[in-house]
Amino acid sequence: MRLAHRIWIDGGGGKTFGRGPARLLRGIEKTGSLRKAAAEMGMSYNKAWWNIRTMEERDLQGVAQIEAGVFTDWYRAYRHETETLAERTLQELRYATSIDPEGNLVAVARDGATAGFIFSRTWGSVGWFGTFGVPTQFQGLGVGGKLMTRAVERLRGRAEVVGLETMPESGANIGLYVRAGFALGHPTIILELSLIHEAGRLRGAAPGDVVVWNGEDAWSRKRLLSGMREVSDAVWPGLDYSAEITAYRRHGIGETLVSLGRGGRVSGFAVLRTAPFREHDTSGRAYVHILALRPGDGEQGALDALLGQIWVRATRVGFSTVYTGVNGQHYEAVRMLLSRGFKARRAAIRMIDKGAPAPAFLPQSAIHCARWAG
Repeated sequence: MRLAHRIWIDGGGGKTFGRGPARLLRGIEKTGSLRKAAAEMGMSYNKAWWNIRTMEERDLQGVAQIEAGVFTDWYRAYRHETETLAERTLQELRYATSIDPEGNLVAVARDGATAGFIFSRTWGSVGWFGTFGVPTQFQGLGVGGKLMTRAVERLRGRAEVVGLETMPESGANIGLYVRAGFALGHPTIILELSLIHEAGRLRGAAPGDVVVWNGEDAWSRKRLLSGMREVSDAVWPGLDYSAEITAYRRHGIGETLVSLGRGGRVSGFAVLRTAPFREHDTSGRAYVHILALRPGDGEQGALDALLGQIWVRATRVGFSTVYTGVNGQHYEAVRMLLSRGFKARRAAIRMIDKGAPAPAFLPQSAIHCARWAG
């Protein structure tokens, strides 16, 4: 019998230094090389200096700083914008990581520095990843590829359709995703509506029967959520926004407006974001994150009723514009929104895993707005 012991350092969020890193440091001292020390331990070179784990609360501030830095550099390089991008709010990051907690990852260097991050989300049978970033000093070391591979493998095990949206200016990004097995889909059009210019029409829209899901009692929320699942399933089999809608309410991000048709059946819904995405946001813009209408159930009237209530809710808290994203696959949704005063401002490229069912690449007549980015 012998007495044994083990010592490690706990940084408050889990073990940060223990037997493995200690062996690695002794190996570096002996060989003079991180690569050789890792090889002697049977450890990959990459794992020797960083590892990937689920994003946690303690990571959010660092992720916010990295994301702002990475995208500031990107906007300067590709859009010639000189302003420094503000950080995403902690409220926004807590909401984003709550929907599919295991799908949000960070790469952490041995010294505790965050070497990269990726967000991903599943909406029932549909999953997507982004945003996704690696600081300049860690680029070219395989960090981004490993993060993407881990996130995509998980999504492929959970969703029927897996995809992303990326900016059209960067060919390098598009090439990266093509090599990872993604094919180009329809572009996503970013549309904007002036709540001031269209005030007369929106204020005069027939109110219809629209309720604010957030303010209903627990029983009514459950019933309406079931109806919204029916609508999204009619748009795409298995598509489910329940976790997104619930997270909006839990984190105070915005409201879900529900249009009711004959017999109180849900005919459509819109998820309206009113909380800021970034610190010090003075854009005056609200965001229709999701909008879906039940096919064949008076889409025109339901859309007008929802837009009227979006105007009411957004102007009440001081917004002057509202924007949304609609994929070109849903051509009828693009047409209907343009006919109601929305203006196309820019576009993003949607890419879809080549293993997705064929209809995921084909035009659809359903009225549906949603972006695969966040």
